[in-house]
Amino acid sequence: MELVGLVGKANVGKSTLFSALTLLNVQIGNYPFTTKTPNRGITYLTCPCVHSEFGVTCNPNNAPCVDGVRYVPIEVLDCPGIVRGAHKGRGMGLQFLDEVRQADALIVVVDSSGGTDEDGNPVEPGTHDPLDDVRMVEEEFDRWMLDILMRDWNRIARLVENKQSSLEAEVAKRFSGLRIKEGEVLEVLESSDILRKAPSKLSESELLSFATSLRKASKPFIIAANKSDVPGAEKGISSLMGCGYRVVPCSGEVERALRLASEKGLIRYLPGSDGFEVIDESRLTQQQRDALKRVEEFMKRNGGTGVQKLIDIAYREVLDYVPVFPVEDPNRLTDRKGRVLPDVYLVKRGSTPRDLAYKIHTELGEGFLYAIDARNGMRLPSDFALRPGDVISIVSARKR
Repeated sequence: MELVGLVGKANVGKSTLFSALTLLNVQIGNYPFTTKTPNRGITYLTCPCVHSEFGVTCNPNNAPCVDGVRYVPIEVLDCPGIVRGAHKGRGMGLQFLDEVRQADALIVVVDSSGGTDEDGNPVEPGTHDPLDDVRMVEEEFDRWMLDILMRDWNRIARLVENKQSSLEAEVAKRFSGLRIKEGEVLEVLESSDILRKAPSKLSESELLSFATSLRKASKPFIIAANKSDVPGAEKGISSLMGCGYRVVPCSGEVERALRLASEKGLIRYLPGSDGFEVIDESRLTQQQRDALKRVEEFMKRNGGTGVQKLIDIAYREVLDYVPVFPVEDPNRLTDRKGRVLPDVYLVKRGSTPRDLAYKIHTELGEGFLYAIDARNGMRLPSDFALRPGDVISIVSARKR
């Protein structure tokens, strides 16, 4: 399952955002280091279901379908707050960095209202620039990666200069725990000046620059401008957007309130919607009515709460994943149990049906013969690039 990490300094609302995404009951408090250990839960990426196109009723298995929208599960990790000096072990830094190494992407959560200082202590809104917090996370992550590289750099340099191995192969081995592939390393190396020098001649600053480029390529950041419902947040959001980051203004607190109200049957609300519907106003207290009025006004200004948009943008745009629907019977669109369009899988854009087969199950990939496009019944070429919403039947010599 895909994994996204929520990272950032303490007391910016990571746990509230995590709770909103997963509706798990986690400890939430207005003070630094409320989260002592990482929380894991399931959130969802949304994508259109193809059942109406085929004129069938789907029987979801791994991805629920609600009003024609499929909710594809994504694992989300809420990490302890990071502080300056984390790469040296300050705070809970090393634990934080170790936890996020398997993530596909990192959502850097900041207090867009500027209401928390560098160490996460509450201050007057507008007195702290959230841009400083993003740069701190980047610096700590990059220096952590540099430390991993430097621990074995002399040996790597000898192997490469003696032509016993390639630089990309050795670097990929060092970062195998971060799921960084050799091809990714080579791409970053080729776009830099590092290959022009002997590895033993590279300075620490040059290696840090390389670590930064490798982090950007392998662990892309998306910025959650949280607490955007707090007065004065516009200044912080403007500061973030002015520096070229992918920024999503959001409010974990508002999203969490909406999901809880929906769970209690007070309102109808689907994550990602730009509004909600009160089911029975007579059941609401005046306090609840006033709160929902404020929520409604915020959603109109913001086009929703922004929380679901974080996941959708992270996987659709930043990571460039596409949803595909594997079936066993291309005519009936069913799996072996007769379920119609049961599953949705996420694959990187450019992935082939063979890649999909391996993602479903190793044996299916090992025995892969060919694939059929369920829309036209045609056999697909081996290099066919899967598209969003493709319905694919995989023919394999080995069954799951």
